[in-house]
Amino acid sequence: MKNNLQYQPFIILGTARTGSTMLWSYLNSHPNILCLRGVYGSTNKINFGKFYGELPEEYHSSELIKLRNERPIEFLENYVWKEYSKPFKAVGFKYFYDHDRHLSNKEEVISYFKTNRAVKFLHLKRDNLLATMFSYKRALAQQQWTKANTDFRTSITVQECNDYFQQILKIQNQFDELFSDRTLKVSYDNLLKATERTLQEVLDFIGVKAISLTTETNKNRETKLSDCITNYTELKTHFKSTDYAKYFNE
Repeated sequence: MKNNLQYQPFIILGTARTGSTMLWSYLNSHPNILCLRGVYGSTNKINFGKFYGELPEEYHSSELIKLRNERPIEFLENYVWKEYSKPFKAVGFKYFYDHDRHLSNKEEVISYFKTNRAVKFLHLKRDNLLATMFSYKRALAQQQWTKANTDFRTSITVQECNDYFQQILKIQNQFDELFSDRTLKVSYDNLLKATERTLQEVLDFIGVKAISLTTETNKNRETKLSDCITNYTELKTHFKSTDYAKYFNE
């Protein structure tokens, strides 16, 4: 990483449907913060986010996409953690657990994070992994990532649930251990219920003066998982004597 950066580099770390867009929006309402979208996340485009200002929000240059995929660190240092004309105090972006899937060398970005200890992580998690999984399936089915038809219903197999729970918990623990000394664990549930306090903790952690923040996002209307998952009773019965039973306590 360039040693002359005048701001705190940070990552919103996590997975889909854990409030990352809400946190992204809150942070960008601060005049001293620039938070980009998931710049590594999409196959045929690079989503810088509308606050970037120097390239379109969805940038489709094949040359730039190739650079990102084949030389992700060069891309990072020239298009993300670079010098800006505005004196930001913190600059970051969203990075999900699977955002290495487009890269030629899938170890390169994480290795870079490990080596460059100036980077801080906001590890965003949702308490109920069943809710996370259902929300993802709904967004995927509707191709709606900010708004949703809350009348959506689906079934989820026992195997799907078990695989998802195991996978997410395993990778959460791996990242927590990997960056334990420079990670702030941010709860999606606290972001909703104790918003001001949670955002204060985030701003303190990345070294930016606390002010009142706002968001452009709207929370979808709450619906009971037992009403939305058509085989909810089957799943609850199956997992009742496991560590995953807590995800079925509505």
